[in-house]
Amino acid sequence: MNIVRDLYLGWAGFAHEPGCTQPGWEPQLKIDRGRRGRLLVGDEPHACPAPDCGHDAAFRRFTVRLVCTGCGVVHTVSGEDVGVGRTTTTLLGYGQQPLETEGVWLWPGEQTLPGHDDEPRDWLVTRTPLRPTEAEDVAGTISRHRTAGGHPRWQASAVADPTGPHGDDQLRWARRTSDLRTIPAAAAWIAAQYQPQTVEVTV
Repeated sequence: MNIVRDLYLGWAGFAHEPGCTQPGWEPQLKIDRGRRGRLLVGDEPHACPAPDCGHDAAFRRFTVRLVCTGCGVVHTVSGEDVGVGRTTTTLLGYGQQPLETEGVWLWPGEQTLPGHDDEPRDWLVTRTPLRPTEAEDVAGTISRHRTAGGHPRWQASAVADPTGPHGDDQLRWARRTSDLRTIPAAAAWIAAQYQPQTVEVTV
């Protein structure tokens, strides 16, 4: 299962030529089965030194080709024995529209238990409707957990701080609360962390 930040942050797009009038990609996948070792060595046995090697003398080479007929650019991505999977935006989270609530936008992560629990396990939160692509775009995170008694609760983190006490190596936060009962309550808490603080002064 992916952490929500890994679904949105750190991805690089494929560039078109400047001035491309019809930007779009025709994606294709090719799978070749070949033999390891030098070319033209016939049935030379595989000599992998790994004691638990299971791929023997053969391998599968995957090549993904992206072609733009508008500007003529072709990107290829290749590797050996890569995983190829299929899912939906509903299950993955990424690719869906954000949920706007309490003045912030919530970007869903993966579903925890598809078919039993359709809510995402966690969310990235932004202050604009633009999809986050870098850590600087994220205003907070919301994630689900359970109490010692098994009751679902939501944890919200906000206010980016590289030395903050909450988070991980990519997203660290200065503030966190952990006993929220609903997603809207978590979103409201994050939004409130960015509101100007007012102080009443009595004269």
